[in-house]
Amino acid sequence: MRSTIKVFQVLETLCMDNPAGVAELSSRLAVKRSSMHRFLSVLTHQGYVEKNANTGKYCATLKVFQLGVSVRNKLSLIHLARPYMEELGRKFHETINLSLFIENSVVVIDRVESLETLRIDHGIGRRLPAYCTALGKVFLANLAKEELEKYCEEQKLQAFTKRTVTSSKELKRDLKSVREEGFAIDDREVDDGIRCISAPIRDGSGKVVAAISISGPSTRVTLQRLKSFKRPIINLTAEISRKLGYG
Repeated sequence: MRSTIKVFQVLETLCMDNPAGVAELSSRLAVKRSSMHRFLSVLTHQGYVEKNANTGKYCATLKVFQLGVSVRNKLSLIHLARPYMEELGRKFHETINLSLFIENSVVVIDRVESLETLRIDHGIGRRLPAYCTALGKVFLANLAKEELEKYCEEQKLQAFTKRTVTSSKELKRDLKSVREEGFAIDDREVDDGIRCISAPIRDGSGKVVAAISISGPSTRVTLQRLKSFKRPIINLTAEISRKLGYG
């Protein structure tokens, strides 16, 4: 743990100050030179730091900047989407989720909780499978053909309920419908007690960068009621997409 903290201190120092050599960094952070060489080697190998061959000094790379931009964009997306999510929550009294697609999984980054006593409780930051969730199917349906093929080859389609799709052929057929209709449904596919509907958010280039869903207990959210959410959620995600420059 101590070494990990020191690695981050080295990176923070190089981000905040001018390029520095091993001796200067060792003195400033009270670290042995041998340890400093090791820390810088790790950061260099990961692409966060580079060494100037002429001066022998190290500086942070643009990879750090790219990470910062990525985090800023996610925070901006939450700020933009939140009022719309709250509007949906007030209208339907169900849980509203905002998610990203990260490393072949769905990650919820913000949510508006239902005020009903019986509600869905998937915490922010939890990773969910893509192939059997409405949020995930929105992302998968918009992957390039070769990316989808790779996903199907690498991902084991495990059955969570009797309704979970476990065949790549059937999944691709479902995703074709999602692409054509502009929304996805999870009818008790990841949990027998949950139904969910989702639609995509696109950026200025048309890429799906996020998705919003409405989810609730299957005892309250019947399939008929779930389909009544379709037009409002499509209109809402289309409006957010326009704010991001799409269309």
